[in-house]
Amino acid sequence: MSQHLHPIISPNTNFSISCSTSLPITANTVPVEIFIEICRYLSPTDLFSLMEVCKQFRCWLSSTTSKSTREIWCTSRKKFLPKLQLAPFSDMNEQSYMRLGLIEKGCQFCKGKVCKVYWVFRVRSCKKCFSKRIVSHRDLPSEAMFLVDVYNCLPYMERGPDCIYWHRDVIAACRELKELRNSNPEKQAEWIGQKKLTAQKIMENYKKRRSDQNLLSLSLRKKDKRQFERIIHELKEERLPDGNSKYLDRWIWNLQSCDDAFQLSREPFVQKDWKVLKRAMIVEYEELMKQRRRLQICNAILTLLTTSSVHENALLGNGISVSDPLIGCIRWCPSYQNPPFFNNDPRIPWDDQYLSSNLIQKLRDEAQELRRLPGQIKSGPITTVFGALSLGCEKCEIFMCKLCQSEHFNYHEACHHLKGSKHNVVTVLPDDMISVDRNKVIECIPLIYPFDGSPSETLQHYRHWHV
Repeated sequence: MSQHLHPIISPNTNFSISCSTSLPITANTVPVEIFIEICRYLSPTDLFSLMEVCKQFRCWLSSTTSKSTREIWCTSRKKFLPKLQLAPFSDMNEQSYMRLGLIEKGCQFCKGKVCKVYWVFRVRSCKKCFSKRIVSHRDLPSEAMFLVDVYNCLPYMERGPDCIYWHRDVIAACRELKELRNSNPEKQAEWIGQKKLTAQKIMENYKKRRSDQNLLSLSLRKKDKRQFERIIHELKEERLPDGNSKYLDRWIWNLQSCDDAFQLSREPFVQKDWKVLKRAMIVEYEELMKQRRRLQICNAILTLLTTSSVHENALLGNGISVSDPLIGCIRWCPSYQNPPFFNNDPRIPWDDQYLSSNLIQKLRDEAQELRRLPGQIKSGPITTVFGALSLGCEKCEIFMCKLCQSEHFNYHEACHHLKGSKHNVVTVLPDDMISVDRNKVIECIPLIYPFDGSPSETLQHYRHWHV
């Protein structure tokens, strides 16, 4: 087998390898046609990795004259690098262009993840490393001004009133200037002219790229805006069997996923899957409707709370006792986790009759069943010390000392009171020495009652329910 390596398609000759199946295919014998087809699906990072497999792959993928090689890299760039959709600079090949533009590889100097490409200097750097490697025109060394206007001979960036230069370029120019001090004027003029021409070409490319990037960014933003508006329109156009809108505009705009999609529509170089975003909005919308139903359930229960015992309420036939298992188990009740919708329409509110006579009774039955099942959380009634602590009421001032019944404490204050000079208790026995005031419990329940399926920890839920 010949060891001569050649590009995929030579600029001067037509080259191909037939797909023979008589021998097993290896890295060195893979047909060009198959290699090109494989590369169509690879990202730039994968292509760079493939170059390290063998000399033949490196030769094929590093060629700067092969049309097929350029197409492989160009296709990969446009498919996998949304921020590099513009063509490379005129003095850069696809490989160098992408190697520089791969932000995922991090800073060239410290490998930090947060970085950007400074195209005018052809570097990929984080802000800290970049600041260490630039110099303002105010701080240029005196030799940089020898025989030449440095502003026109080196590429630069504008930062406010200052022009900043890449320090390594300045040092190299100074070194060359020193070598030219004793040369004839013609040679100096030739050097100056060449430097100006190179800098001018880089600056023109940079300014054109910045202009093209702005136009592309504006075009992509408009396109994403249309996609976002189309999703909102599709949701608003979906109908229920009775002809009413399935998704209401005012609730669509309350969705976090809707806000995320809107923000993404303003990021032109971020890949987006609009179908996934739409599904996320639908899922969140349905969950929002469940939360609204849960809020309605909680409000109804809070209005029905009484300090009577469960037995007394059963005799009277109204109200919910603070000792009812529903208080401690509601978040695990199936009808609370997935509240039923009337006619499967989340827009239709429940009336008081349905809530009190049907749904809440169903929830109470589910809570009783949960109490009986093995392995369920056994917090006990909130009117007991153990139950109150299990439901997160230790900071609520609902506890009283059984020895004096003088005032209300939170749990830790009650224990401190018993151990104080008034009672001198060495070991606090909660069930024997501390009681829970049923009247105070009613004030405490909104603070620990669930709104979104988990215990609340702040007073905001209580205020929200009573607005």
